[in-house]
Amino acid sequence: MKKMQLMTALSIGVLSINLAFATPKQAVEQVRENAGQVLNILKQANGRNDAAVRKQAEDYATPYFDFALMTRLAVGAPWNRASEAQKQTLVQEFRKMLIRVYASQMLRYKNAQVQVKDNAVAKDGGSLLRGKQIVEVRATIKPTSGQPVEAVFSTYKDGNIYRVFNVSFEGVFKLVESQRQQFKPILDAKGVDGLIAELKSKNGSR
Repeated sequence: MKKMQLMTALSIGVLSINLAFATPKQAVEQVRENAGQVLNILKQANGRNDAAVRKQAEDYATPYFDFALMTRLAVGAPWNRASEAQKQTLVQEFRKMLIRVYASQMLRYKNAQVQVKDNAVAKDGGSLLRGKQIVEVRATIKPTSGQPVEAVFSTYKDGNIYRVFNVSFEGVFKLVESQRQQFKPILDAKGVDGLIAELKSKNGSR
């Protein structure tokens, strides 16, 4: 769980993608630019304003993550059997969970260095994205202590921006797949309503 928090905090805290371009090359340039902007926000933290700085970074970054698609992928096949109301609640609670659990870790990486690589890869999104391309943006994240981490952000173009729907680190930890592994036993035992109740309980929702 600790490693998962670290990895996801890096993804939410470092990648603030406002990608108003249509090619992998331009996407890379925008990721590089905005990664620096988010780090600049985090560097304003001084111990007294940490909550406000963290909220500012969250507000900047989270609109560019597709939480609906992330939730659908994490829930898997049971998503197709869920009602619209259940789906809306799942997305809401999943988003809240990610921010609640991981965003508190963001300030630990305010002094990290991010090297966004030029070799973004475009792939056919197939049925998952209804024919849209997936653009995988690669980066090396260097924390102030510890080994550098290789990251891949899976994005797709939505209007004039690219949205993140999965993040992987070192080719091993994958955000969506990790959440699916956690959700599966709950879904198998208690169904969609059981997962909703579990998420609400952890999030302190009513």
